[in-house]
Amino acid sequence: MKRIHKKIRLLACIFGLAILIVSLGCNIYFAFFKQDNDSRSVGYIKEESYLQDTEQIYIMESGILKNTLDFRAGGDLPITYDFDNEEYPELIANYQIDTIAGEGTEFDRALKLMNEFAPRLTHESNYDNHIAMDALSLLAYSLDNKNHGINCRNKAQILNEMCLALGIYARKVWINPNSVYDNDCHVVNEVWDTSLEKWIMLDITNNQYWIDENGVPLSILEIREKGANQEFCTPVGAGDNLDHPKQLQRKHKNEFLYIMKNLVYMEYCKDNTVGESDTLYLLCPKNISTDYIYILSESACMASPVKE
Repeated sequence: MKRIHKKIRLLACIFGLAILIVSLGCNIYFAFFKQDNDSRSVGYIKEESYLQDTEQIYIMESGILKNTLDFRAGGDLPITYDFDNEEYPELIANYQIDTIAGEGTEFDRALKLMNEFAPRLTHESNYDNHIAMDALSLLAYSLDNKNHGINCRNKAQILNEMCLALGIYARKVWINPNSVYDNDCHVVNEVWDTSLEKWIMLDITNNQYWIDENGVPLSILEIREKGANQEFCTPVGAGDNLDHPKQLQRKHKNEFLYIMKNLVYMEYCKDNTVGESDTLYLLCPKNISTDYIYILSESACMASPVKE
């Protein structure tokens, strides 16, 4: 009887081992050799996994930017900056923005304003813009009130007026995607920094600015060009350590991809003042058709606003 039991156990072990070998062989076969009609592959990426990886999304977005990299000629249209509005003294007095901004370069001061007020403004993408589009009205409605969220367009208006009130050249810019089916755009600010002699983008909605591999802050067009050429750049948030910029890019990958998606064409406020300008200037790629009459040149977007 004992011999029979031993034979049964031996047969069971052999049978189990055979099943294990067959299972392992099937897995290897389907993983490396099987390509049926329901799971075709493109290169090395299965169709069902396409665009599930952030690197794949970036490849797509950078390709779109590369194909739309060159702009129409456009004109050197005037952009105005109002430093003497009658509402500025009240804005300064009510919110102590001069104290918050403190000393430093224009970028330093604007960044301190953004870092102070961005966390205190709740975001609401579907906000209907029912409050007057000026900083005093918007701050009275939304500051430190989680039930009164506002969108990126209104947050950018607040930061723009704060900078102008302190004598900082600041402008409000729409950044837009390529797809006619994508109605989601983003609104940011740029400030002119005299020490760097360039425009620098500030994104108050995400409370971020962008840098290159050397830690130099970037303008919208610099970010766009680096994205198109797959050169390094990354968002930087409040409190981020600049010693390891590649880690920052991984940390802020969602915001990175969102901004890259929205860098195909730009719209600049003609008049930067209290309230939103009625006229926008379009910076448009050559291969995108438009009948809009106010086409801005790339050189005008990059030029210093400081009058000699």
